[in-house]
Amino acid sequence: MKKSYFTLLILFVFTASSFAQTASYFGRFAGGVGTNQNNLQRASAIGYNAKVAVDDGLVLGDSTLVKVGIGTANPQARLDVRGAFRLKGNINFVASLNQNLMNINGENFLAIDSEGVPVLSRFKIKYDNQNEWSDKVFDKKYKLLKINQLEKFIEANNHLPNVPSANEVVKDGVAMDAMVSKLLEKIEELTLYMIQQQKEIEALKKKINAKSQDSKVPTKKEGYSQKNPQSAGEG
Repeated sequence: MKKSYFTLLILFVFTASSFAQTASYFGRFAGGVGTNQNNLQRASAIGYNAKVAVDDGLVLGDSTLVKVGIGTANPQARLDVRGAFRLKGNINFVASLNQNLMNINGENFLAIDSEGVPVLSRFKIKYDNQNEWSDKVFDKKYKLLKINQLEKFIEANNHLPNVPSANEVVKDGVAMDAMVSKLLEKIEELTLYMIQQQKEIEALKKKINAKSQDSKVPTKKEGYSQKNPQSAGEG
């Protein structure tokens, strides 16, 4: 009988030791769930009613009540971090339609619209130096292409100069800060073209007005005949 008890004790210790190495549960009602709950490997559940169902899983708290705080004793959300933190690797968001995903200082920054497309709210882009902005177009030394040169470039490349092509955008994407600057650069170039065009229009108007005035000035003979019709007839 003593031998049987000893054998059962050895089996219990061995089983408990093996279980401790494969799964760890800390907290009231914490444990494994699912069809594989008795064979979980390196899984841990920590906190009240915490449940883990996959190998290598680490679960904090239950599915509704847990509030994890890092750097705070009074967490106000499922995960409340005070101070700097670092994320490395892929970040996946799973959200319903028309749902906010990220708030910054009380303002919605990232959301999902009714079609499932991510929507960014207003934000600012900061540049490191003035050369990254497009005002260089208004510099006297800036080389603005002539209209015929611009036309030839568009016909050959099917896009504006200094703007990525559709193939480049699909392949490499675009940097928002660079693209905003490039678009403004093209607007400023267009403004210069419009100024040049307006100057040409004004010059043409002056020529047309001058010719019109010349056509209205009577010749000496016409003027004499109008003022002295009888004398002109007698002559």
